[in-house]
Amino acid sequence: MDEIHFSKLTDVGGIEVLRGRSGRYNDFVYTYERPTLDLLKKNFFLRDSLYLVADNGTVFVAFCSIDRDWWENNFFMIREIIVDQNFQKQGIGETIMRMCIEHAQSKGAAGVVTETAFENIPMQKLCIKLGFKVWDNPQWKEGVTYKLLFQERHN
Repeated sequence: MDEIHFSKLTDVGGIEVLRGRSGRYNDFVYTYERPTLDLLKKNFFLRDSLYLVADNGTVFVAFCSIDRDWWENNFFMIREIIVDQNFQKQGIGETIMRMCIEHAQSKGAAGVVTETAFENIPMQKLCIKLGFKVWDNPQWKEGVTYKLLFQERHN
């Protein structure tokens, strides 16, 4: 993974790198289209948001975003994470997600939440590996919600 470079997006226009990209696992396909991009652009300007992109110098490798747009006080939400199909199973998703988690922790957050489709098994496995627990989200039943509480990580 030495040749992968991670950088913070500093311009909202950088989100366009996602347009038309797809994540795929078996029959589960997620494509970045206008509604998702518009939400990412809106949340880009929230206090303490972090949008990371990874490349290998010439091509897109991965993206992960985290922001404070969550209905529980002092929680960050990992909004989106995608690793290009050609770079999966190399630890890149774990690395970029850890960077977002560390960012939230450095901002004094109580924890991090993320949501994923029932069919997105790789994301579910990654969440469990990173210490997230399944959380019964009363506001979203279309998939699985995971929550990571920072005080529990140190016990």
